[in-house]
Amino acid sequence: GTLYAGKIITKASLVKPRAKQKLKSEIKIHKAMKHENVVKFHHHFEDKENIYMLLEICKNISLNDMVKRRKRLKEVEAKWYVGNIQENYVI
Repeated sequence: GTLYAGKIITKASLVKPRAKQKLKSEIKIHKAMKHENVVKFHHHFEDKENIYMLLEICKNISLNDMVKRRKRLKEVEAKWYVGNIQENYVI
């Protein structure tokens, strides 16, 4: 009965060794992140065609979405986001 957000990565997009390594690093880092303002990683698995990541559903707009929409953040905003994550960051 729990809802998760899903990220699907096609294995066809991982033909270069660098792409595979980046995905492995992303999963490792995401597993290690423990912060109230960072989406929680729950699980990953794969089948013949895809790799699936199950994540906490982000109820608010993500920082990535905000930057895509606005094209940039003001310096004061960037400092606030980075500072807020740094002061509470735990691995």
